[in-house]
Amino acid sequence: MKGFVLRRLQPHAGVIKQRYAEGESFADLAEHFDCGWGTIRRFLISHDVPLRQEPRKRKLDAVGPDVLAAFRGGTDISLIAARYEVQLQTVRNYLVERGALVAANSAEDLDAA
Repeated sequence: MKGFVLRRLQPHAGVIKQRYAEGESFADLAEHFDCGWGTIRRFLISHDVPLRQEPRKRKLDAVGPDVLAAFRGGTDISLIAARYEVQLQTVRNYLVERGALVAANSAEDLDAA
């Protein structure tokens, strides 16, 4: 382990690992220990702590039902992307993940857009 901050965290290894295991986020730990969230992540990795998969926040999650309704109602994917100010690929991925668009056909849908 190299770096001043990582060495500074060393005396707190047990507390950091315990708080992370109890569900505290990288950001919360970083704020408490006055460092960046990436430093906490590297610290945990250097101590062989298995990392949780943080839930990914998606831009369309808040408006998901509207996106699905628009698509199912025949609105073109490019218009949906423009409406919610996201990339065309973001809408495509959202629809594929929710089963509204078949992945094999999605490239054709994008080419047509």
